[in-house]
Amino acid sequence: MKKEIIEYKFTELENTYSLGENNQESLLLDITSDNTKPYSLTPTFNKSIKRYCWVPKTKDDNLNIDIQTKDKTEVFLNNKLITTNKFKILAKYGPKEYVLKIQKQNEIDTYCIVTLPIYFPPLNIKIGNPDKVSDGNIFTSIFIVPKLFHWPLIIKDVINYFPESKKNYLQFLFQNIRTRIKIPKIVQEQTEQKLEKSRRYLPYIMMLDKFGVPIWYKMAGIGFSAFRPYKNGYYYGAVSNYPQFAIGLGKTVLLDKDFNIVGYKQINESKISTELHEFQYLEDDTIIQIGSKTHKYDKQLVDSGIISIKNKNKGLNFLWDSIDHVSPDFSNVPSKEWSMQRNDYFHMNAVRILRDGNYLASARHTQTIMKIDKTTGKILWHMGKGKLNDFSFIDDPYNGFSHQHAPEELDNGNLLIWDNGINSIKNASRVCEYKVNEDDLTATLVWSKVFTNLQANVAGNCMQINEEKFIAAFGSQGYIEEFMKDGSKVLSLDPGGLIYQVMKTVDY
Repeated sequence: MKKEIIEYKFTELENTYSLGENNQESLLLDITSDNTKPYSLTPTFNKSIKRYCWVPKTKDDNLNIDIQTKDKTEVFLNNKLITTNKFKILAKYGPKEYVLKIQKQNEIDTYCIVTLPIYFPPLNIKIGNPDKVSDGNIFTSIFIVPKLFHWPLIIKDVINYFPESKKNYLQFLFQNIRTRIKIPKIVQEQTEQKLEKSRRYLPYIMMLDKFGVPIWYKMAGIGFSAFRPYKNGYYYGAVSNYPQFAIGLGKTVLLDKDFNIVGYKQINESKISTELHEFQYLEDDTIIQIGSKTHKYDKQLVDSGIISIKNKNKGLNFLWDSIDHVSPDFSNVPSKEWSMQRNDYFHMNAVRILRDGNYLASARHTQTIMKIDKTTGKILWHMGKGKLNDFSFIDDPYNGFSHQHAPEELDNGNLLIWDNGINSIKNASRVCEYKVNEDDLTATLVWSKVFTNLQANVAGNCMQINEEKFIAAFGSQGYIEEFMKDGSKVLSLDPGGLIYQVMKTVDY
């Protein structure tokens, strides 16, 4: 498999979309393709959209392009003058970026077409009004269970990241194959419903432009956590093994701004494995990691959730184990559905530092989020549909949230929560914003958006872009949507697979 299929950075037109730019009249009137969807040009042409992409179905595919321009214009493809309005782009030369320069006297328009590997999931980008799409790059990942054909590549990837674990390779391989075979039925149905059984997809992490066209991507091995930027570059999680479904152990990979690996982060504590649902490298150099630790409890083995928050400059070293604060008796674990060998009773999937300095954590299997004292580690309150809930929900038709992910404290002090909805909404997930009163323990639903027929059984998040715009990843539904607070859709990507999280930002 060629190196450029594993990782590729497109170099042209990265900064095409300037903040607040005014799009002038275009010399290019239309770009169309007669290729069958989803293996056609995407998104649909609009003069405001400067970059487009194509995922070929096979290495022998061609993309048939028909362009329409204003009279008396010249068209250059990668600086070569073309004399016809119909031409072909060949998959065998990809991945590649083709730059279209359209020139009429002193007027010049520039567009480009990105060709992607045949192993890439078609992104199926749809845009309502391009002028409403927010600025910033999109950071996300698409996980698809690799076929047998790809396992040698996956194993090589693991060996590259974890050379110190040679003695465990066979054990890890057995665990990974077992977990991939025993994916819960509902998750498998959701992640594969949009995928063609005949195609050999690979999982990727990727940075996309504002409209969803790739700028950089990398094959993601057997798994990953959220791919995100931070002040020194980017980071993502590299998984060594899945001891059971949805528990990915490994290390976080740090990249510089040119996507070169410059380091790794793990929790260096005895008997604690670094778990990759969460990692944050904050502006003040605080590092947040989570982990997993096995305990004996009531004649069974249970996995607890670990929080590690460190800042060397501030002398901060906070280590917290859920088993010391939350009994497994208060969890609701899908042991049979997930074919668990141990009781994953907590299943922590997020940790945030609140404005008051305390910590906010989310535990899927207790179906609550919780506020943790930054000094003592004491849980100050629980909120959710779980047995430990301390709150009364006001104006919430579903009386709380279930199997939640990614709680965020907004600038107004409210909490934004991704409600997977498994025990709260029928066949839907939603985004919820709550105003929290810690004195009388009430959570008032001030705003929400329900996505019918898009219930994410696992994973997902929602990020507020600004006061009126949000972007959400729908986990095992393999879908991303940017939308307005009034519910109107701005942009969507619909590749299938599993999309753990999405982020859109202009900060880095």
